[in-house]
Amino acid sequence: MYKQTATGFLLLLLSWQLQAQSQLKELLELSTASYPELQAKRWETEAAERQVQYERSDFLPSLDGSYQMVYSTNNNITGMFFPGQILPISGPPVPENTMDFTYGSAASLLMNWSPFTFGKRESKIQSAKFSQELARHQESLAILEHQVRFTEAYLNYWAATSMAQAAEKNKDRYESNLALSKTLVDNGLRPGVDSAQFRSLFVRSKIDYLQAQKTADNMMARVRELLGEDQMAIGLDANLERQLSVQVEESGGNHPLLQRSRTQMLLAVAKKTELNRSLMPDLNLWGTAFARGSAIQFEGGFNRPMDGLSFSRYNYGVGFQVAVPILQFARTSKLVQRQNSLISAAEAYEMQVDRALEKDRTVAKVTLEKALEAAQMAPEYAQAAEYSYQALQARYDAGLINLNELVQGQADLARAEAESIKVMTEMWKALLYYAAVSGDMDFFLAQLQE
Repeated sequence: MYKQTATGFLLLLLSWQLQAQSQLKELLELSTASYPELQAKRWETEAAERQVQYERSDFLPSLDGSYQMVYSTNNNITGMFFPGQILPISGPPVPENTMDFTYGSAASLLMNWSPFTFGKRESKIQSAKFSQELARHQESLAILEHQVRFTEAYLNYWAATSMAQAAEKNKDRYESNLALSKTLVDNGLRPGVDSAQFRSLFVRSKIDYLQAQKTADNMMARVRELLGEDQMAIGLDANLERQLSVQVEESGGNHPLLQRSRTQMLLAVAKKTELNRSLMPDLNLWGTAFARGSAIQFEGGFNRPMDGLSFSRYNYGVGFQVAVPILQFARTSKLVQRQNSLISAAEAYEMQVDRALEKDRTVAKVTLEKALEAAQMAPEYAQAAEYSYQALQARYDAGLINLNELVQGQADLARAEAESIKVMTEMWKALLYYAAVSGDMDFFLAQLQE
């Protein structure tokens, strides 16, 4: 029983450690899956995929079936036909005008097929494919931007919470010194003004702590909004407290922003091809089967109106049609010129995005390197301030220094703790910035879990 209890405790402890180690990663994955904006981008990508499937289905023939039944006068032709898929067939005129009503019916099948489009269908499919690729890159870019926003918000929350914890420690130190000063004043070892000053500083530290808590709560609300889920508990990732040892490497040109620009240019070229091929002829093959029924006799008149509900004549036909847009060349040429301008604009935008990303990568690399150097010195700074404060407190207890020196030492310690938190936060933000301009959040997450 003791072995089972120990094993269960170890498994629970290991589960808790794994959860703490992957807190930010789990929240980031949940945010990516749950945030409404990203869900909308996924639906847009799926819609673009369906458009490609639709353009490909244009190769299939169309087959339209129609049936109609009418009740009309028998003047002039074999009854009245409504417009639609029924091909009208005229009949003999009646010898005299009459307002007698009779039934008529008709049914037809009309098939239309364009097996050869002279490149029109292929150009539309190609444009749909580039539109699908563009939607996919826009989704990737939206995911990257959201992950960066969420991670930055979480780092701000972590920093604000750490600041609140540091403010609480500073408040506790003032409270301890206040109790100590009261004892020293009661024993006549210190003037009464020390207790009054410590009380004032203690109250001020409580106010600072409340302000830090308010800031942390505001940061929590921002993280919760970007998370897209209201039930998930948000904790602090313990990995954010450790130092980093990052090997900065040159990133390639796979940033979603650059890929989107390239795809926009390729889509503009595909649209130009589609315009050029729109001037090609249209070749349609068609076939029809038609049946009609009418109660009207050949010489006019009718016997029974209901005879028109049964079919009496059947017709079949096949054929083809070629249509050439003769007068469309001039107008289409203007659209082609317009598309050439759009292609040039897309190429210029792509060049600008490439240059901007190159500049951002250079800045991000230098920023990360300097942030790593500063983070290496932060623990030493805080430890030195802690040691100095402990020494000053001992000297104050022994009556060797006055109140101002101890207060200054405590203020220096609080400043060192706050600066250490700030430096660590800037280190992680610099790593996030480098991952963002490289277009690879996996680089950030890999460093987080090492």
